[in-house]
Amino acid sequence: MEATSRNNELKKFRRRNAKLYAIYKMFSWDLLFYYSIEFLFFTITKGITPSQALLASGIYLMSEVVMEIPAITITDFLGRRKSIILGNILLILHLIVLVFMPGMTSIALSSIICALGFDIKGMSETNLLYDSVATRGGDGLYSKINSKGASFYYILDGIASLMAGYLFVINNYLPMIICFIFLLISTIISFGFKDIYDVRVKKEGNLKNTIKEYSQNLKVTSKFIFKSKRMRSFMLFKIVLYSLICIIEIYGSDLLVDIGIPEEQFSIIFAVLTLIGGISISQRKNIEKKFKNRTLTLLSLIYVMSIIAVGIITNVIEVKIAIPIVLFMFVLQRITQSIWYVLEEKYLKNFTREEDRSKITFTYRFIGSLIAGISTIVASILLDITSIENAYIIVGLVGLLFTVLVLDYMRTRFGLKPEEYKKEDLYIK
Repeated sequence: MEATSRNNELKKFRRRNAKLYAIYKMFSWDLLFYYSIEFLFFTITKGITPSQALLASGIYLMSEVVMEIPAITITDFLGRRKSIILGNILLILHLIVLVFMPGMTSIALSSIICALGFDIKGMSETNLLYDSVATRGGDGLYSKINSKGASFYYILDGIASLMAGYLFVINNYLPMIICFIFLLISTIISFGFKDIYDVRVKKEGNLKNTIKEYSQNLKVTSKFIFKSKRMRSFMLFKIVLYSLICIIEIYGSDLLVDIGIPEEQFSIIFAVLTLIGGISISQRKNIEKKFKNRTLTLLSLIYVMSIIAVGIITNVIEVKIAIPIVLFMFVLQRITQSIWYVLEEKYLKNFTREEDRSKITFTYRFIGSLIAGISTIVASILLDITSIENAYIIVGLVGLLFTVLVLDYMRTRFGLKPEEYKKEDLYIK
């Protein structure tokens, strides 16, 4: 009788989480009213250089690495629901620090707080959804709800991006205030979630021992990733593509300033790109169905070739003629980037057991952020010694080399049928 009552309660919790998640993700997947003016806020309001802005991105990525173990420890102590709430509160604190403290100090400190907040959210949000609606292979309802929430977010972020530039012209801090309001909304919604699985770490447990345990988990899961042909190839792909995305997000803003795009048009460009990103997610299944195992190959090559194209075009063509072509390349980058982020979550969780899921997510993010952070810092140095146009070409060519090598490596190791994998390719011992 008690077991039946518990099962009914869990079904109720699962339905509640599933109904809330798409709405929650629309408001909370990332910072609204922020990214379209982030570069302008850093360089104009805070008075730092473009290379320092890229360095700030590197600080954030490295902070993601440092905060991974505290984040997963906190998640296991609090459970998924309370961790999601705490993650949103930390993002609010990050915004307060960024607004009220001066210069690079505020950017560095807020980056650390923001990294911890997003690490906690990253460990909790999609895993809570997966706990609630998981089907065999991690597709089905999970992908449907996750993609729906992402599409909603891109549409809302497109509207926010459109408004943010004009608000920035009126007052540099107005977009930050509205971003703060949306973070409050995300926090309020997150109170509605329910944990599906019990908190595994007792609160009276020794925090030092818990951190030690997850440091050991990092070693064990890292060995699994590097021994598993499937996970090793996917990890290499993540490192290359994610590093390129992190670099190009800042390079793109610097390039727009360099070719003379005014502040108001910044927001229009980002709004259109964001809306296109949201719409493109709805085509994920069609693209997967058509290209199957070649989907990641298509996305990565389009992305890296568009980087090279931007560098060449801005070097050899007059600015007025180059702008429309550059913007089209930005569109291609946003489409591939948006689809990749959704596919990444799906492929990462495919074939995973519940007890392995957090460990794999933790280690995957840890390694990916570490390498991307180092790459971004190197790219910031490159921006100090050459023009943004030349930097695009250099990064693009290096990216193309590594992309081709990784894709060739993945060819016989990733995208196979479940029965074609060995047990050690799928499960942590």
